[in-house]
Amino acid sequence: MIDGNKIKQTRKKIGLSQSDLAKDITTQGTISSLERNSTSPGSTILVKLLNRLDLKLSDVVINDIATENDQILMQADHFSMNYKYQEVIDSLKDFQQTDDKDQHAHYQFLKTDAEMWLTNNSDDAIFGFNQLLLLHDDISDIFTILATCELGVAYSQKKDITKANFYFEQTASLFKNYNTNNNLFWSLLIYDNLGMYYANNDKLEKCIDITTSGLNLAQRNGSSYFVESFYYLLSEMAEQQGKHSEAIQYTIQAYSFAKFIGNRLIGEKALAFLKKNGIDYLNL
Repeated sequence: MIDGNKIKQTRKKIGLSQSDLAKDITTQGTISSLERNSTSPGSTILVKLLNRLDLKLSDVVINDIATENDQILMQADHFSMNYKYQEVIDSLKDFQQTDDKDQHAHYQFLKTDAEMWLTNNSDDAIFGFNQLLLLHDDISDIFTILATCELGVAYSQKKDITKANFYFEQTASLFKNYNTNNNLFWSLLIYDNLGMYYANNDKLEKCIDITTSGLNLAQRNGSSYFVESFYYLLSEMAEQQGKHSEAIQYTIQAYSFAKFIGNRLIGEKALAFLKKNGIDYLNL
């Protein structure tokens, strides 16, 4: 990142106007953008401008670790949202150590979560998520809530239901007053995990409430993330309540979204239910 203010102050100090600095190199508008927005021109132009100002590149380059880390985390988020966990690990290799607790929690969550799904090593994941919570016990943000939720997932994989239940209940408590509009994907992920937790523990009403909340959030934001899973959970709950027609409608929606998104697991489950009930799935 270029320090536009440094260039502006140096230009003024030696008595040059923007037009003077730009003469035979670039346009006055380019200089204005460089000084006002730190928008760097091409490298050839920048070198000529710095020579005219008797500046070196090192004089005007800002080593903005926070900005660079934000870009790395955004890219890793994108990979994680698409279940490309090796790409998550690869992109995080460029993350620079920082005192920013929010960035560090974000980094540690993504890394631990990706490694859990790549290696299926629940013990390492439990250690990593607990470490995140211990190091960041003074903040309660989406990544500490996610770490708590994924501890529930990790213990579920180990078939340690008592501990899994503890962490899912903790997640529900932490998530209760969280502003879900701030982190749409991660919020929907938590809704999905809590919905499955309640379904697996025969807590029908809680499953319906949390799943409906997740579905409403997705609809308000025009998102398809986890929608197939939400509809499938609602179909299971409706069937358990004896609402067969409603269950079929939810299953059709689950199958349609699963087919569109490419979720084979939900698609196969929904298809099996529809076949069992004589639904002409080929025309869906």
